[in-house]
Amino acid sequence: MKKSKVQIIIGGAGGQGILTAGKVLSYACIKSGLEVSCLPAYGAEMRGGYVYCILTISNSEDVFSPISSECDVGIFLNEKSFHMLSSYLKQGALIFLNSSLIKNKNRKAFEFPATEEAEKIGDGKVANMIFVGALIPFIKKMFNKFRKEDILWGVEKLIRNEKLKDLSKKAIEIGLKLLEPGSEKWEI
Repeated sequence: MKKSKVQIIIGGAGGQGILTAGKVLSYACIKSGLEVSCLPAYGAEMRGGYVYCILTISNSEDVFSPISSECDVGIFLNEKSFHMLSSYLKQGALIFLNSSLIKNKNRKAFEFPATEEAEKIGDGKVANMIFVGALIPFIKKMFNKFRKEDILWGVEKLIRNEKLKDLSKKAIEIGLKLLEPGSEKWEI
């Protein structure tokens, strides 16, 4: 195991499933035997206001605080969260941007039109799950344990609506293929 701790920040607007993504990842980490803490944060507005969560994933029994200004990974689903929260990333962090809603000109990042792709499979609300799927090989590489089945278990545990559950699983499959080992984008 190369790392003992990885910190991830996921940011977006209310209604984009930011907290759902954090919870699904948390459940998956628990299922795979990793330690995890998750700190959700959101503004006073319900829909459209800022939302983010920071996850700390560890293979140690030490409980780490989820509060960090040195995150290893950033996932941003809208422009406002990217500009507001990118300062939480450490130098060289892996950055995922929803290029459907973010125009990046300054940072090295993996850009993918997640909202558009999610709409193609049936609902833009599952754009968050595309990036959750993309994290599977990253977390697996860091800790030598973490499987797609763990994420799918998290989806089953958390999402009650059957249609969204099925669409979430399809979105995870799309995300899983984004950073497959051996692809030119595999820089983890």
